[in-house]
Amino acid sequence: MTTTVHTATLFPIGHYTGRRIGEDGNPAHTIRIGWRHHRLDEDAFGTWVLAHGVPDRGKAAWTEDDVLREAGEAGIPAADHLRTLSAAGLVASVADDAEEFARAHRMGVLFVGLGNSPEMPDQFAIGLPGLGTVAGVDPDSYELWQWGSVTPTLWHSCELRASVTSRHEQTVSAREALIDVLGDLRLLIASGCAYLDMATTE
Repeated sequence: MTTTVHTATLFPIGHYTGRRIGEDGNPAHTIRIGWRHHRLDEDAFGTWVLAHGVPDRGKAAWTEDDVLREAGEAGIPAADHLRTLSAAGLVASVADDAEEFARAHRMGVLFVGLGNSPEMPDQFAIGLPGLGTVAGVDPDSYELWQWGSVTPTLWHSCELRASVTSRHEQTVSAREALIDVLGDLRLLIASGCAYLDMATTE
């Protein structure tokens, strides 16, 4: 029996809008993508949550195999749910098609910036004033968090980073910047500080 190893980085798509009562009178978890809400049962929602990854992994890839492992420990039959979520556009596996993915999606941010401190100038906090820090991230991730929601697509964020880097350090292309941007994005999503949505078209 051949075991398939999944190496593509998995990203969850959508903005969680809570557990809501539907027209049938039953509650379901709702995920917004664009103008549409998707309703998920507990196991499907649990699989979608696991697709976010864990902050301890930092900017490293989070794959379908990681989700299946974590889901197995939680007793969730995630394989079928991942296929259903993928078909609905609620998760995406990104490998060689990274540029296409970046052009088709945009980033939204959660929480507010709390800045850095003299004691830890290279660590930037994200959270809520008076309630505490949700995550501490490096300068590059903080820059993406700060400006990523202003750009219409992730690809525009890559172009912006390439432009800034080329002015101050070395000449890089948007494709080269894409690798770092996706790593920063993975950390922000795993930390609960950002989400992905479909890019809007005029």
